[in-house]
Amino acid sequence: MLDYKLVTFLEGMIVIKEAVISFFEKLKSANRLYKLMAFSAISVILILVSVFSSGVKLTYNLIYNGNVFANVSSKEVYSQAVALAKTYVSGKEVDFSAIEIKKVVSINETTSTVEETSKLLLANNPTICSGFEVIVGGDVVGYVSDLEVYETAKNNKLSSYNVEGAQCTSSFLVNVSAKAAYFDVKNLSKAEDIEAAFAPLDVQTVAIVDSTYTVKYETVAQKDATKKAGYQQVITEGVHGSNKVVKETVYLNGVMVSDPVVTTTVLRAPVNEVILVGIKDVFVTTAPQNASSAGFVWPLSEKGVITAPYGELRGGGSRRHQGVDIGVPVGTSVVAVKGGTVIEEDYDSDYGYYVIIDHGNGMQTRYAHNSSNTVSVGQTISAGQLIALSGNTGRSTGPHLHFEVIINGRTTNPGYYLDLK
Repeated sequence: MLDYKLVTFLEGMIVIKEAVISFFEKLKSANRLYKLMAFSAISVILILVSVFSSGVKLTYNLIYNGNVFANVSSKEVYSQAVALAKTYVSGKEVDFSAIEIKKVVSINETTSTVEETSKLLLANNPTICSGFEVIVGGDVVGYVSDLEVYETAKNNKLSSYNVEGAQCTSSFLVNVSAKAAYFDVKNLSKAEDIEAAFAPLDVQTVAIVDSTYTVKYETVAQKDATKKAGYQQVITEGVHGSNKVVKETVYLNGVMVSDPVVTTTVLRAPVNEVILVGIKDVFVTTAPQNASSAGFVWPLSEKGVITAPYGELRGGGSRRHQGVDIGVPVGTSVVAVKGGTVIEEDYDSDYGYYVIIDHGNGMQTRYAHNSSNTVSVGQTISAGQLIALSGNTGRSTGPHLHFEVIINGRTTNPGYYLDLK
């Protein structure tokens, strides 16, 4: 841009250029020699004028506080830019009276468009801030210069209703957004102002809890009459399965508003264990015993079949049977053989549901493979009292009661206490 002092000179050059062109038009009617002399002289002048006037045009500098920040081709462009800039500003009529407009001569310089000039006008107005207006339910509730202020306030409100241990997705029940805008710097909101605007809003939270659990395999017995009672051989190894459970719950402001929706997916189906069981020479107890020399009552409500005696070799001869198995239908009443206190009542992958009673003086009894237990730890039990229902849980080859007698931590033959023949 040239200084305004050069305007008169350059405008004059432009006038000269136009006069020379007019002169050439008049030479068309002059004689040949005069034309040749005039053409030579004027051509030199025209070339010089063209050099100075080529690319020269009158434009307008826009100045604020002594600094030129834009150049426009006309005052009309400036007026249109001012009108457009005012439409960008939220909530305030903008004053551009501090902007100085100065006419200058430009050489081969690109001027700003209306759109570009409007943005430059806003950027160079100290009373205007560029940022975002915060909108709640269609109403502007504040202004921020940094979008992070809005995001932080919003996330703090939403995350305050997260459910521990769950994957949570929270949202406001009204539309909340931030829109790019220009605004009066006096309207700039503090972080706490935006948080206060979000405080009364209702929040819906969808909480999802994923979990997996083991599905225990069942044991299936294949009877073999050629093998003696107590013989067992694993034909198919059991494999536990697993399921995935997804529980989805909806909350409103931290209060549950719907029953959880539970979806179960099978990740891996269990594979049943198959055991070959010998049944040759199975014998029956003489009768349910009401008493014995040890003061024991019979552990079941009816007599049963002894399917595996104490000490029978198991697992290919690697271990011995620690109790006696009495075959009875599932659901048969299991009773305490003697009074005592329940010290264990639980589930085990081998024993299934089991109960252990302490009778004092170092003696304990175990009742295993139950379908369910009916007592709890710490409960005092009398002889003949119901403690469980027989079943086929855990590592079992069929419905029966596994009964153990434990003396000072070591198992002993229950037949000594039940008068088994």
